[in-house]
Amino acid sequence: MAQRKKGSGKGTRSRSRKGGAQAQATARAARGGRRAARPAGAPDAATFYVCRSCVWSESARERDGKRQGTFLLEAVQALIETEPLPEALKLRAVYCLNGCKSPCNVGFRAAGKHHVRFSHLTPENAADVLAYARAYRASTDGDVPEEETPQAMRGKMTVRTPPVG
Repeated sequence: MAQRKKGSGKGTRSRSRKGGAQAQATARAARGGRRAARPAGAPDAATFYVCRSCVWSESARERDGKRQGTFLLEAVQALIETEPLPEALKLRAVYCLNGCKSPCNVGFRAAGKHHVRFSHLTPENAADVLAYARAYRASTDGDVPEEETPQAMRGKMTVRTPPVG
């Protein structure tokens, strides 16, 4: 029996990694070779991001040891506890959305959709952020009509980039 040299590309190391491309392909093959199709008309998964490091102002960066972004994040999380997000809508806390000159920032992103960021938000906008997140997820291209955009968020979109692809 011939021994295989290390680094030959077919060693057991790549096979044992959980989540690796080969493991994922093997798992797909075990399920019938394809990913489960999503129901017709169901919107793709979307993620919204809340910047936890946004400050209150340059002179008063924190209140009670927390930044404004953390207060907004906690307010959003508290609302999610009472009314959970749909499965295809995810929240992610991040440390920067590159809107430092106009805090507090929240971004929305999904495959095949425009990516958007809103600035000048406060913890009082938590319900508005969730309402927009649901409307964004339900949209076909990431363009949420103004009438579906919460009043408090209108005029606060600071970034809109086209979908990749």
